[in-house]
Parts: sequence; structure tokens; C-alpha cells
Amino acid sequence: MNDKAHAHHLFQNIYYGHVDKGDMDTAVTAFHPDVDWSHAQVWAHHEFARGEPSRIHGRAAVHDLLSARVEKLKDAKITHHVCEMVMEGDKGAFLGAVRGPGPDKHFMVWFELTDGYVSRYDLRPL
Repeated sequence: MNDKAHAHHLFQNIYYGHVDKGDMDTAVTAFHPDVDWSHAQVWAHHEFARGEPSRIHGRAAVHDLLSARVEKLKDAKITHHVCEMVMEGDKGAFLGAVRGPGPDKHFMVWFELTDGYVSRYDLRPL
């Protein structure tokens, strides 16, 4: 598997695939233990407003945040999709979509890999 295919697998199959299933224990295995994780809300649901940023450090902190939201994510009935990815060396970006009730919402992610794991994740809605 080349670097781009590996990155796509980490995001689509490991991270988003398991977030969408509510399995946060597996979802966070895509991340490096020292990940810098930044996420601005793409799909407004429950009390989460679109564009509301979260910045945290470390796989354990990402796990805690996602685990606290698992029921609300299931209830929102949304899924995450990697649509187009570019990558050079250990850095890249991709366009993604959140699909659910209503029109798709699009986002962009800048990422970096270290030792085969996502070490930087910066998501912004489009």
C-alpha cells in the first residue's frame, strides 16, 4: 500500500468508518498518540453549531471527546466520506463530505503522518 492509499485507509476505513459506527475505541487507532487534532463542526446537530472549533492534543483526548458525543452522532444519522485526496511525502489534504438528512456538507482536512499514524488533523467546513 502506498502512502496515499494508507492515508485514505486511515481516514475512511479506520477513523470515519468507526466514528460512523459509534466505535470510538477503534476510530482513534488512526491517530498518533501525540496527535494535534483540530475540528470545526461541519454538520450542525444537537447543541453543536456549524463552524464551532475544537482543538485538542493527544489520542486519549480525542477518544474522550468522541466518546462523549457517540450517542449524538448516532442520532444525527450522518456519515463521513473522503472524496478527493492529494499527498506529498508525509503531508496532504482531502476534500470530504458529511452525508445525512438534507444536502451534503463539505469540508477540507489538512493532515500529517508520523510513523504510519495521523499526527496532525485540521478539519474546516467549506
